[in-house]
Amino acid sequence: MRCGPRRHPQLKDCALSALNKSHPAAHAASAATVNVRVRDLAQMFNSLDASPFWDRDLDVHAAAFIEEEFRENRGVAQWHLHVHASEGADLAADLQPAVEHYYTRMAHSTALRLREQLRLGELALLGGLAIFLLSMSARGILSSVASHGLSRLLDEGLIILAWLALWRPVETIVYGWVPLYRQRRLYQRLAAIKVTVRMEHVHPAPASVAAHRQDIGAVASPSGPETSRLC
Repeated sequence: MRCGPRRHPQLKDCALSALNKSHPAAHAASAATVNVRVRDLAQMFNSLDASPFWDRDLDVHAAAFIEEEFRENRGVAQWHLHVHASEGADLAADLQPAVEHYYTRMAHSTALRLREQLRLGELALLGGLAIFLLSMSARGILSSVASHGLSRLLDEGLIILAWLALWRPVETIVYGWVPLYRQRRLYQRLAAIKVTVRMEHVHPAPASVAAHRQDIGAVASPSGPETSRLC
């Protein structure tokens, strides 16, 4: 489990952890569960987005963590997301539709990017074919016109130009779509995950323990008593 190094400065009061993750080579009937722990359930949402909760974006760091953990479990048939929080119980019912809407929108956006990339690849292929034909035609014309034959440098230059004009379009059409396709597939699966919110009530420390901590903090820190932050 690698939860320590994954903390982000923007999520100062939350700890994200992945537990019970199945190995990627696990049986198809197995399930992968990712646990996310936050202090307040509102931290799962983008604080800059004022839309209703069902239409709001997820927090960028929480979403990146979720995607990274589930990306390692592509071979697992079932995905589950458990969110543990001690505050924000009124938002529990809004998280499932928010996750579905967010990743559905991300999948649609990635599909548009994939379609646009393929379209540009096809246009580039047409341009590459035109350059290829022009280069090879010029090579043939110059070879027939030149009295001593076409120089080796010019001849090889035209051949290289012809094949380079086709190389990048072919690479885009044959291989370039794969990362976007896999990303879209990931978003589609994340949009269908089952989200479970578990509220964890934190019991306050006894008055004697709190007073003892305050005394220790006052002695240890000249600036004032120690303050604790619940994660």
